[in-house]
Amino acid sequence: MSLFRLLVCLCVIVAGLVACDLSEQSQESGLLKVGLAQMPITLDPRFATDAASTRVQEFIHRGLLRLDDHFRIQGDLAISWRHPDALIWRFTLDQQARFSDGSPVTATDVVATYKAVLNPALASPLKASFEAISSVNAVGEYEVEIRLFRPDASLPTRLNLGILPARLASAPHASRNTIGCGPFAVSVWDQSALRLIRWFGEGSVSAISFSGVKDPVTRVLKLARGELDFTENDLPSSLLPWLQKQPGLTIATRPSTTFAYVGLNMQDDILKHREVRQALALALDRHKLKRALFADLPELAETVLARSHWAAADLPQTLFDPVKAEALLDAAGYSRDGDGIRFKLNFRTSTDPQRLQLVTAMASMWQKIGVDISIESLEWGGFYARIKRGDFQLYSLAWVGINDPDIYRQILHTSMWPPKGANRGRFSDPQVDHWLDAAASADQPEAIELYVHVQQRMADEVVYIPLWYDPVIAVSGPRIKGFQPQPDGTLRGLMNVQLVSG
Repeated sequence: MSLFRLLVCLCVIVAGLVACDLSEQSQESGLLKVGLAQMPITLDPRFATDAASTRVQEFIHRGLLRLDDHFRIQGDLAISWRHPDALIWRFTLDQQARFSDGSPVTATDVVATYKAVLNPALASPLKASFEAISSVNAVGEYEVEIRLFRPDASLPTRLNLGILPARLASAPHASRNTIGCGPFAVSVWDQSALRLIRWFGEGSVSAISFSGVKDPVTRVLKLARGELDFTENDLPSSLLPWLQKQPGLTIATRPSTTFAYVGLNMQDDILKHREVRQALALALDRHKLKRALFADLPELAETVLARSHWAAADLPQTLFDPVKAEALLDAAGYSRDGDGIRFKLNFRTSTDPQRLQLVTAMASMWQKIGVDISIESLEWGGFYARIKRGDFQLYSLAWVGINDPDIYRQILHTSMWPPKGANRGRFSDPQVDHWLDAAASADQPEAIELYVHVQQRMADEVVYIPLWYDPVIAVSGPRIKGFQPQPDGTLRGLMNVQLVSG
């Protein structure tokens, strides 16, 4: 080959490489790189229960309805809906909605998805959420009717279930292969990352790559080096001062809908006395705990639902008053013995280091009013199994991302004692049961009044010792502009952020 021809060939090759590089740069400029502590378990909306799966599926799937920032019902696939009586809901679908394969979203797809979840043979973990449904039927190509066995006023808050094409809805669980009608579709999911590509809608984010980085230190280092653009939550507060000093990183926080609390066994010989439960609550300096252990980020809570929720009651704050706590214990007949101890309690917790720190600090505060605490830390599986069956005196956990007022029925109604429900402390009050039963079929104004009564009684009886709402902590790299964390921890806002060249 002559020198001239060799040079021409080299020029062609170089030009091709440059063009390829420019193409890749163009693609990468619209790629948002997100670090997750845990990768999704499934992309199948019929089986999503873990937080990571729920967060990622919001990009891929859409439901009939969704909740806005104040937990009010908004249309998603449904452009209108009617509730002609307590047992019937009718929905009209958006005729422009499409799945990512181009096929229209019809009533047949909605019916098939809900029937699949309700089918015992599929064993969907979401089946219990829809147990009030007796039938789901198409009453037109774009009209769906849901009929109920019993009134369920909070059902709309759960109708964000992602709708699948009918042919997939009737198929077995497919954790990695899915077709949705959300703005993003699955491009590839391999050992390194899950990549989604935008197939409709406008925005500077054309693709999103989710990668699992379990260790929080490694995750924030990747952020600082530009290997990641974003991460949210699962970050110990001890890392925040370091992150705040890193140029180009932005930290945004806000109270979440995750309610942290201390659970109590209401049937225990000691804890069945309300004065004892009140004393334990008054002896905790929650301000000191959140400052010392959580960088003062949590917002103190008095009830499960966040303050911005339409059904949340405005309750007086539980104050730190150890003097009153001691007086209550004296009045209840629990005097100090020769060693200064009134009684002993067992506090069960997991082996999570941050959780152990919190429990140890609380035990120290209770020690000052004469309550001796034995801390029993167990691996998560064993710990949670005991809590679910009500095997404890005290424990600490959090209700994550709560936005449905029906949570009060699950944790307070007498019918929800273990193993059926989550009333793990075995609280029982016929009046509360009546309020909860009535709220299930009430319209919103009446339901608000009933739920306020429930929350006031819950606080008076100290069914739980409220701690705080865990903070949402979002850390963005220099390429991201405009992300605002939401109280439920959703990542939907990433679809619409502005990506700038770094």
